[in-house]
Amino acid sequence: MRKITVLLALIFVLMAGILFATDVAVLLPGTVEFFSVQRVGLDAAAQEFGLNLIYADAEWDAGKQLSQVENFIARGVDLVLLCAADNMALRTAVTRCNEAGIPLITFTNSIGTDPEGKYPGVISHIGRSEIGSGVVQAEFVEKLFGNADIDIILIEGNPGTTAQRMREEGFLSVAERNPSWNIIEKRPIDGWTKEGTLAFMEAFLQSSRNVDVVACQWWSGAIAASMALKERGITDVVVLGLEYAKELVPYIEAGDVYASTYFSVIEEGYKAVETAHLYLTGQEVPKFVEIQQVIVTKDNVADFEPEM
Repeated sequence: MRKITVLLALIFVLMAGILFATDVAVLLPGTVEFFSVQRVGLDAAAQEFGLNLIYADAEWDAGKQLSQVENFIARGVDLVLLCAADNMALRTAVTRCNEAGIPLITFTNSIGTDPEGKYPGVISHIGRSEIGSGVVQAEFVEKLFGNADIDIILIEGNPGTTAQRMREEGFLSVAERNPSWNIIEKRPIDGWTKEGTLAFMEAFLQSSRNVDVVACQWWSGAIAASMALKERGITDVVVLGLEYAKELVPYIEAGDVYASTYFSVIEEGYKAVETAHLYLTGQEVPKFVEIQQVIVTKDNVADFEPEM
C-alpha cells in the first residue's frame, strides 16, 4: 500500500510539472543561419533554468508575427520573447501583451527607435546597440579616409527590420560630419541573402560607376560584394561587413573584406532566456542588456572563434 501511495505521489509531481511548466514564446522574424546559431544559446539557457520554449518563425512577415503573438496570448504563455520582424509594425504586440498581462521582452531586433531598444511596456531588450553598429562601421571608414571625397554604397538587410533601419541611421550620423562622402546607393536586400547582394553588386558594376567603399550590414553580404568585385578584377574598393562567421575568415585574412565585427550570437540568445528567467522569478532586470562587439581585421582575426 505504501509503494502505491509513493508511486501515486510521484505521478502527481510529474503531472504537476507538465501542467504548470513555465512556457516562454520565442518569436523569430525569419530563417537565416544567425537564428539557428542563436537557438543554441536560447536552448542552453532554457534547459539550465527549466523553461519550456515554444518557437515561431514569421518568415519576414510582420503581420504574420503579430498574429503569432496574439495566438500565444490566447494560449496563455507565461512570457513572450520577441525578435521583431519590423520594429515599427510590431508596436501593436506590446499593447496586446500589456492588455493580456503577459510580460514581453525583446532581443536582437527591438521595437521602436530607441538605440538601446527601450520601449514603454517592454520589460527589457537584449542585444547590441544597432545604431552603434552603424556608427562603428562608419567610424572605421572615417579612420581610413577621413573626410576625403569618396563614393559609398550601403548594402542593407531586410527592409523594415530594426537592424536595417538603425544600422543605416548610425552610419549616416557619421556621414553627416563628413560632407565629402557621397552615399551613391542604399540598397536593402530581402531576407539578408548573399544571392540578393551578389545580384545587386553585379548589376551595379555593369554600370561602370565609381565606388570606393561598400559597407554591408551583415557578413555574408560583405562576402557577396567582395566576390562580385573580384570577378571584375577590381581590387581597390574597401568592403566592410558587420557580424562574424567561419565563412568570412578567409576573406578577412586575404583582405577581400577589410573588416567586420565580432560579438557572441550564442551569448545573445542565452542572455535573452536568462533575463526572462530572472524576471519570472521576481528579480530585477535592466532595461537594456548589451552584448559587446569589436572590430575584426586581418590583424586580429585569429583572436576570434566563429560561432556561425
